Amino acid sequence: LHLLDIELPKKIFGHPWLLFGNDKMSKSKGNITYAEDLVAKYGVDAVRYYLLHEMPFANDGTYTEELLIETINGNLANVLGNLVNRTIGMANKYFDGIIENKEANEDIDKEFKEYIIGKVNTVDEKMNNLRVADAIDELFDIFRRSNKYIDETMPWVLAKDENKKDRLRTVLYNLVESIRIGSVLLRAFMPETADKIFYQINTELKDYDSIKEFGNYKSGTKVNEPEVLFKRIED
Repeated sequence: LHLLDIELPKKIFGHPWLLFGNDKMSKSKGNITYAEDLVAKYGVDAVRYYLLHEMPFANDGTYTEELLIETINGNLANVLGNLVNRTIGMANKYFDGIIENKEANEDIDKEFKEYIIGKVNTVDEKMNNLRVADAIDELFDIFRRSNKYIDETMPWVLAKDENKKDRLRTVLYNLVESIRIGSVLLRAFMPETADKIFYQINTELKDYDSIKEFGNYKSGTKVNEPEVLFKRIED
């Protein structure tokens, strides 16, 4: 870099070991795992997520196939996949896929929106401090909170009351916007998954500046059909 007259880095991030269980990977021990084999079996984004999430700052990470499967089932299938599938499924069931913000807000919505934007700032802070695993945890809190928001607002109950249609539309809008915001952040770690989500919620609004405030998803957009992002692994 110096010979090419390119400015030398001020900081270099060296990560610790990735252990196989409690041991260092070694050809002599025969505990070598190849990334291409994992990708072929579980998909590239699942492997990306696991390796980034399980390598804590300044500590060794641990890999076993059992832990990888547990992570896929827990965070990727249950938290993220379930959220996107449920939200888009309800939008198609109740409003033929049309997402509209009727601004029929309640107190819980203000807290929800502030929480989501707060997490955007926290992820940014963690990444600036090279706390990648922590940043991913904070990012997935957006999806966890969105799942909780579904339980709190109970869209299936709102759908039974004709007078609550605007409230239901607002709830679904808030969910889709929170999914979009989370997916913009997710794209840095799991680009293929993020792009699948953008397709499902039918948006091209993927830039970082668009998630600094809540409510930029275009009202009146028709979402696409839901697709399973991650299947649970039962075997």
